[in-house]
Amino acid sequence: MMLVKRLSQSRHLFLLLLALALSVRIGASLALGAVRSDPSFLDMDEQEYYQYAGDLLRGEYQFSSRRTLGHVVVIALYRLLSFDNFTVTQLFTTAVFSLAAPLTYLLVRRITRNHLAAAIVAVLVIFWPPYIYYGNSLYSETTALPMFTAFLLLLPRGSILAVSPDGSWRRWVGCGVLLGLCMLIRPMYLIFVPFAVLIVVLEELRWATALRHVGVFLAGCAIVLLPWSIYMSSHTGVPILVSANGGETISGGLNPRLVEHGYQTVITPDGRVTWTGPGKWLSIYDSGYLSLAEQNLPYVEQDKLLKQRTLSWISQHPAETFYLQAAKLLYMWGFYPLRFDKQTLLGSLPTILALVLSVASLLRFRHYSRHLCRFWLLPIFVSSVAFVSWGSWRFRQPGDLGLLVLSTLFLLSLFIQPPDLIRSPRFPAINLPRIRQPSLRA
Repeated sequence: MMLVKRLSQSRHLFLLLLALALSVRIGASLALGAVRSDPSFLDMDEQEYYQYAGDLLRGEYQFSSRRTLGHVVVIALYRLLSFDNFTVTQLFTTAVFSLAAPLTYLLVRRITRNHLAAAIVAVLVIFWPPYIYYGNSLYSETTALPMFTAFLLLLPRGSILAVSPDGSWRRWVGCGVLLGLCMLIRPMYLIFVPFAVLIVVLEELRWATALRHVGVFLAGCAIVLLPWSIYMSSHTGVPILVSANGGETISGGLNPRLVEHGYQTVITPDGRVTWTGPGKWLSIYDSGYLSLAEQNLPYVEQDKLLKQRTLSWISQHPAETFYLQAAKLLYMWGFYPLRFDKQTLLGSLPTILALVLSVASLLRFRHYSRHLCRFWLLPIFVSSVAFVSWGSWRFRQPGDLGLLVLSTLFLLSLFIQPPDLIRSPRFPAINLPRIRQPSLRA
């Protein structure tokens, strides 16, 4: 009984979940051979981060307008702490990624005030197959997801969720700074800014208060972004907010070659069977937008040409554009391509099931849509990322958090009434159980 009582306290369960997450993540990485012995076996983006980090440690780092410095600094720190041991560096990334599960527990408990739901969601995060697969990589997502989860946790609750003020102006500024750091690590979080504003507005009953909080929050973002933006712009000679890869990003997922070549199975240099085609992404050199001579131009000029030509192609080929955008979403959410392999069994099918349960949850908890906006906005956010980039499952990681929360709430609602799952102090009338009317006696 004493153990159960201790585990009911947030700090004890947080530590238990962290220990479990570390064991599962590191154990799976070692058992599945995901910890590589040589950096040359890394994917292209991972190699680039690892190289830049080494350049930074040696004092040889050169400015890159297509990469932010946030994740490069993190990998450099891992290499420094591990005495430049490649295996230990990978384990550091796995350990940091493991923080996402216990932080999600605190987040769900804070929003729903339900200990059981929060604990179940955290366990699902630990054993969610896409997280296990990507949790050992050197991609920027391994750093960004725990930080983004911490941002959602620390973002003050509005009057829908909390009767008394939930945070001072310093807390709002701090959350803006935290989201700004997420952008410097993973630029796609710039797209989350309007979603963050929407969360603040939906959770607050008073418009004036919501607008004031939004202003302070955006000021916190600016504290991080403006110095970086000035630094980037001064080096390139063109205005840049976060990075100068907008043209490269959109052109890779929307180009005629994806339509012309269609779906193709390919084998990677390390022997993995993968595919290319609609829904995926092509590099600058494969998209067909730049000539051989133009590929030797400075990157900023290449990016400008890519943006212009992609937008021109989109305007002239609306049907093909719609086809590619649909393929991105279908790929991102597991509906395509469905093959008889481990990715379908352990990735696509669980994702589709979580999507179905989440839709059912939104209907079941339709009176609590404002209470749960931090969760149902996440799949919409990552879908919008797919529209401007492609349908990578790595980009989908924040959306998976939302799906796991909503799915858990729906399954629990089959046994527990919604008012007992989401305890709202602002609307006690909703949370009161129904009172049986006494029968009239003759």
